[in-house]
Amino acid sequence: MVVEGSALATQLKSQVSEVSCVVSVTVEYERLDGAPLAPEDQAKLVQGYLGLVKRVEEYLVAHLGEFA
Repeated sequence: MVVEGSALATQLKSQVSEVSCVVSVTVEYERLDGAPLAPEDQAKLVQGYLGLVKRVEEYLVAHLGEFA
């Protein structure tokens, strides 16, 4: 991917890029009553964190110039 405003970008008529990431999430928790979470609740917890990572990725891709 060529960042807008770079020397290389001035030489290109157009560019297409596809951006993705790979993430690994480990969640450790301790319930108030000491019991383990139900599997569906564990999945909800992990999906919440993955949703956050996806939103951050979308923001970064949409605002490339801010982080160049």
